[in-house]
Amino acid sequence: MNKKDIEKEISELPLFAKLKKEQLERLSKYAVVNEIPRKSIFFSEDKASKGLHVLLTGKVKLFKISDEGKEQTIFVFGPGEPFCLCSVFSDGVLPANMSALEDSRVLFINPTEYEKLVQEDPTILMQMMRVMSRRLKDAMEMIDSLSLKQVPSRLAAYFLSREKNGRITMDISYRELSKIIGITPEALSRTMKKMSSNGLISVDGSEIDILDHEELSRCREGGCLR
Repeated sequence: MNKKDIEKEISELPLFAKLKKEQLERLSKYAVVNEIPRKSIFFSEDKASKGLHVLLTGKVKLFKISDEGKEQTIFVFGPGEPFCLCSVFSDGVLPANMSALEDSRVLFINPTEYEKLVQEDPTILMQMMRVMSRRLKDAMEMIDSLSLKQVPSRLAAYFLSREKNGRITMDISYRELSKIIGITPEALSRTMKKMSSNGLISVDGSEIDILDHEELSRCREGGCLR
């Protein structure tokens, strides 16, 4: 990919939407695009990588593996989202692992040039801080859900956080969803069937309709499927 193509892709990313032409040109000069095949490990806790990473296409997940080999998915990132933010201004050591759920393309920007750009245009740093604040909030909600709530409450919380007009369109597999909420695929299947039979949700492949928003909200707080 030539620098003009990279410059065009950078200009379309929300993080850099307000950059001037000369800033885009300089940024693209020090940027590269990496291809990540599906299921491959992009980063691990043993591998340091400084710099800014933004997903252009595909889907990647951030996950931890326990000493017993159990995998816990922390975040799933889609196109346009920056990730590995803790490596941008630090020593580059990552607190988790990252792999591709789909064939993906990642924009990598040299940390030195990115720091110069941030100094020139602090609005970029403000945008990144908004992203990091949202991620921190999501992480705190996940900790609360996994440590304090039963399986139905975790699932209800996940659905309610992602519904739009009463519908959730799953952009990840149900197996991946089970890793996010910290249960087995079998437990997820049983819980969803029970929610369906109780009239809380309706499931059609990757489409989930919320039939009883009030009851699902009560379920989120621990008051359902006893």
